[in-house]
Amino acid sequence: MYTPGSIFKVVTTTCAVENMPDVQSFEYECSGQTEIDGVKITCPSTHGKMNFKECLANSCNCAFAELALQLGPEKMEHYAESFGVIAPVTFDGIETPAGNYEASNAPDIDIGWSGAGQYNDLVNPCSFLTFVGAIANGGQGVRPYLVASVGNYQAQTTAMDRILSEETASVLQEFMRNNVVNNYGDENFPGFTVCAKSGTGQVGGELKANAMFAGFVADEAYPLAFVVAVEEGGYGRTTCVPIIAKVLKSCTDVMDRS
Repeated sequence: MYTPGSIFKVVTTTCAVENMPDVQSFEYECSGQTEIDGVKITCPSTHGKMNFKECLANSCNCAFAELALQLGPEKMEHYAESFGVIAPVTFDGIETPAGNYEASNAPDIDIGWSGAGQYNDLVNPCSFLTFVGAIANGGQGVRPYLVASVGNYQAQTTAMDRILSEETASVLQEFMRNNVVNNYGDENFPGFTVCAKSGTGQVGGELKANAMFAGFVADEAYPLAFVVAVEEGGYGRTTCVPIIAKVLKSCTDVMDRS
């Protein structure tokens, strides 16, 4: 299990889309920090005035703390559970560990940090993979399985329960695509239409942050979802983008030969 950092902001975004009728008109002005009950939540930089989509693209901790407080811990807990991001996944005789999201009895400062993927948040990469895969697939997840050989690979997926409406999935696809176009850079993924979110999971002590990156390819020929987790890797964008770019190229080379 890993502290997800900002990849969890996709969960908070989804909860907001489905529960805040005016969320598309949500605006936030980031000064680089905000104070909750006398304790600061900080961003790496001052983001200035942003709309909802820009809050996700800029990964603004302060904005997502505000969203989590507006939504409330009970609703956030419910959606983390219903999306499956903290549930174990069983496949091919393997059961992944359960994650964690609990904020009901927490002070407001910790509720705020939980919406940004910190506090006590924990995810297993495979569970989060099924979540971003469902976003790519119009809200319907598929069960993962192990591949013994990639010589002539043909996907044989098994559908899981629907976790999102097609309308919500479409909004998230648009937002995650915007992240790549205006933040991570399309040039890092030549030949692919990638939608993604990076994360930097602070783990405390003297350890470096875990680098995280989650998303999918929105091309019909390459229906691939992915999660990259690098322990003590630092920033998700810097560390994970070169890794997933190579992995996607290798995957599609095989798929093109099949």
